[in-house]
Amino acid sequence: MSDSSALPVLRAGNGEVELAFLPTVGGRLISLRAGGVELLWRNPEYLDDELGTVLPRDRWAPLDGTMGSWANLGGSKTWPAPQGWSGEDEWPGPPDPVIDSGDWSADVERAPDGATVVTLTSPDDPWTGLRVERRFEIPASGTTFTQRITFRCVADRTVRWSPWEVCQLDTAVFAGDPEGHGAADGGVRVGVTGAHEPLALVRLDGEIAVDPPSGGRRRVRVDDVVAKVGFTDADGTFEVRRPDGAGLRWSYAVDPDGAYPDGGCAAEIWMQYPTGAPVPGGLWPTARLLEIEALGPLTTLEPGQQVELEIAWVAWGPEVRR
Repeated sequence: MSDSSALPVLRAGNGEVELAFLPTVGGRLISLRAGGVELLWRNPEYLDDELGTVLPRDRWAPLDGTMGSWANLGGSKTWPAPQGWSGEDEWPGPPDPVIDSGDWSADVERAPDGATVVTLTSPDDPWTGLRVERRFEIPASGTTFTQRITFRCVADRTVRWSPWEVCQLDTAVFAGDPEGHGAADGGVRVGVTGAHEPLALVRLDGEIAVDPPSGGRRRVRVDDVVAKVGFTDADGTFEVRRPDGAGLRWSYAVDPDGAYPDGGCAAEIWMQYPTGAPVPGGLWPTARLLEIEALGPLTTLEPGQQVELEIAWVAWGPEVRR
């Protein structure tokens, strides 16, 4: 692979937690390692274990608006919600040429306290009227870091969007141990404030099983399904504990009076497994993964106005018990 064919990778970390980004493919976080263990899913059809480019970009399917033309590289990325294809108040992606797959600018700074600050900024998007910024602050030590998402209206019109972080996690380690019992209190859990029934948002092959609330959390089973579920009483916390002990935790603010997409969901989970044939709609999943998805409230922005969503990340490797 020639250097001109390789996707540029921006790396930052402190020895305890290591992050890598793809600025030219939607500014996505493509790798997150804690204790030397990868936590994110990425597509081996595009990138190898060392983030080397497997499939040059000039061989990717041309973007035509269909899911078949989407280069799903994996990782964690910021999208605008609501998603849809019925009008200009919905984001018809992925794929799209700017927010998910555009060439974002990247800036790296060292803060006085030793933290590394990585800021990725999208081109101005004519469809949504947004400029999207993703700012990551990685401290000099420890495995907790923060992400701040900023949506700024750069259009000459009023727009209304919700910041939406979509993080793909590898669930191959759950095969044979779907509840994550290899780790204490293992599995996937979503924090909730009540007992509202989760919303089955997508059911292409089976349905995601969610346990009743216990101690302010609901356990989500990692099963062989292709489906999506949303939580209207989410409190802004996710936790994924793998059978090997490694894991990830998210925390973000939820506005109890805010309007959220998809029937009021501030947290959503997508889950898939390799199916033997396409599922309804033409999607053909080939990997085991789940998405934890954090949403901010739908916010009306006049030209020049902005809205932010901040997420605190905590990652840990197999040797750590949290």
